[in-house]
Amino acid sequence: MAWPCRSAPISAYVSRRVNSNAGLAYVTVIIRTLIVADDQRLGLWLRHHIEALRDDISVSHETGADFERRLAVNGAADVDLIALLLCFGPTDDSPERGLEWFSRLREFPDLPPQLVIAEEGDELSAVQTLRMGATDYLPRRLLSPELLRASLALGIEEVRRLRLAGMEAPPVPPPMDVPRDLIPRYTLLEVLAESSRASVFLARSAALGRNVALKVSSVIEGEEPLFAHEYEAIGALRHASIVDIYDYGVTDGREFIAMEYFPCGDLKARLQNPISSEQSIDYLRRIASALSVIHQAGILHRDLKPPNIMLREDGQVVLIDFGLAKNLGSATRSTAAGTLRGSPYYMSPEQAQGQELDVRSDLYSLGVILYEMLTGSKPYVGVTAVEVLQQHVNAPVPTLPAELSRYQGLLDGLMAKSREERISSADTLLASLEQLAA
Repeated sequence: MAWPCRSAPISAYVSRRVNSNAGLAYVTVIIRTLIVADDQRLGLWLRHHIEALRDDISVSHETGADFERRLAVNGAADVDLIALLLCFGPTDDSPERGLEWFSRLREFPDLPPQLVIAEEGDELSAVQTLRMGATDYLPRRLLSPELLRASLALGIEEVRRLRLAGMEAPPVPPPMDVPRDLIPRYTLLEVLAESSRASVFLARSAALGRNVALKVSSVIEGEEPLFAHEYEAIGALRHASIVDIYDYGVTDGREFIAMEYFPCGDLKARLQNPISSEQSIDYLRRIASALSVIHQAGILHRDLKPPNIMLREDGQVVLIDFGLAKNLGSATRSTAAGTLRGSPYYMSPEQAQGQELDVRSDLYSLGVILYEMLTGSKPYVGVTAVEVLQQHVNAPVPTLPAELSRYQGLLDGLMAKSREERISSADTLLASLEQLAA
């Protein structure tokens, strides 16, 4: 399962079709389309027909409430086109999401083009909706594959127009505000990531003669070392599924750590594009194999999430960012002075409650990742981190769509609230995957 590498992040999967007669490569950009509909039957109908009508579209489906949470938490930067079901009259079994709701959506910046499918609408609602910025308006009672095809064409044309407008005046990347020879023996090439406490650079190592990812801390008096723990945890661990650490040191009050650079990016970027259930299970198997390695070495990751799972060109996964890792022989609570460490979206119930952890906590995080790979969305979302953590502790394990039901038992075993009911080890998970394949 190979994935094309890139030298910089991309927002949509690009597939190339080569015309052998002309010797030209035609590029098709996948349009990430989100259906927002409380009516599950209509959402499923739309998804099937959109996928049948266009091969340059990937489709996902959310309820109106889920969509509002998405906008509040992450915005809609990972969506190119939206198909909205708006109800312009009261219904018996669902809240009205009509013109007033559509008007509130306009308050969110950078909203992608919208195709409106109107329930109980009329000419006035059509005029009002289009004036408020909708790309197209389709009465549900007249909805047909032919009308849907024409509406999709309008939406995609608008998406491409906006993309071209953005390409005409691309933002100029800010120059690095640090000297390129900040760290001896390394030449800084570009900034890959930044936070208040550290920056990650693509750098050239003079000693190795290759590019590396160089993490450099900010100079903050009285702060504990950022990278010493990570270097101690995995610096001597050599395995294809674990990031290679090349160097560590302190210079002029700045701590630095040099490690393997992955031009193919991470699993988070991969999940912005279509992924099949078979590919999801393949990734699951590879991540479980990597977890088996670190667990057998006596290490808990404690921050397993898609941005910390890097990809090689051949599809091999590599675990990175062991800054929160703990030795299994030491106390492994997830809090210090009442502060949670890690991402709330992927925390196990015991981690959310500050309890001592074991390998099953990493496996719970892997279960969250499995759900996200299979469905394209996170199992638990909320406006605040506390709301998300409460769901990890109290909400039931999410139910997969009917077409993915064969993986429900696997998900239940990984995301069980009680550790005693959870899959006990990465090796046990790998054995279960072999039985599933058989």
